[in-house]
Amino acid sequence: MSKKDKILFIVNPISGTGKQKNIEHLINSAIDNSKFEVNIKYTEFAGHAQTIVKNEHPHFDIIVAVGGDGSVHEVGTSLINTNTTLGIIPAGSGNGLARHLKIPMNITKALSFINSISSSNYKKIDTIKLNDDYFLGTAGIGFDAHIGWKFATAPKRGFWSYIKITFKEFFSYQEQSYQLTVDDKKHELTALLITIANSNQYGNNAFISPNSKLDDGYFRVIALKKFPLFYAPLLVYQLFTKKITQSRFITELKGKKLTFSPPSPEMHLDGEPIRIEKEINIEVLPQSLNIISNE
Repeated sequence: MSKKDKILFIVNPISGTGKQKNIEHLINSAIDNSKFEVNIKYTEFAGHAQTIVKNEHPHFDIIVAVGGDGSVHEVGTSLINTNTTLGIIPAGSGNGLARHLKIPMNITKALSFINSISSSNYKKIDTIKLNDDYFLGTAGIGFDAHIGWKFATAPKRGFWSYIKITFKEFFSYQEQSYQLTVDDKKHELTALLITIANSNQYGNNAFISPNSKLDDGYFRVIALKKFPLFYAPLLVYQLFTKKITQSRFITELKGKKLTFSPPSPEMHLDGEPIRIEKEINIEVLPQSLNIISNE
């Protein structure tokens, strides 16, 4: 008899749009017990997933984050440089990393995908270190981060809530000056927002960095200048058709190390708001996370 993989599902019961409310029943119904020994744990507070992973990862082959980008961030960053593999069941409002990895957005289909995984689905991806923190997909500063902070406290989640907040805040937010050092080369930029991208999108198939690859040893810096409002439809079209870097309002840089002093302390890491009030040092950690991919 072949050895069963030990798999732990970490469920955020309140993430995103609440698609995961019936998840325990779905997991027990869908996961093949001849292939996997299944365990399920629920998070009870912000940061709880990190504690669970720290305590449990030596005992499991796979740990699956069931939730949105925040849940994936907590679980995934806690698995960096371990032997345990990250799996994702997307149940959030954006699901950026899951979409890059082509994980099915339907929970039942995502569980079926886990049942069907083979050796070709096990990949190693880069992660990004930012001072003493880490991220998997994207980090941002400027308008991007400002919206992330507003969205985190919004009474409603979901795509349209994000769009409403973005439109409301656009008119009052001013672009800022940045002095970036990318792999020892200096760049002076004025930007509405700057995204540091490991993966190719924010979520919801909004491709802010279409050239990004998760395993090439580089991040991309995407700087967006403030634009006249009548350009917004074209930029939105380019964002959702992987053509945003063709815009004259976009500057794209590629590197392995980045240093800059933030003009504002507001940032986000994988969509999670964070305040940083000192110089920022970013570097790629190549091939540092084991992950289940459908790419």
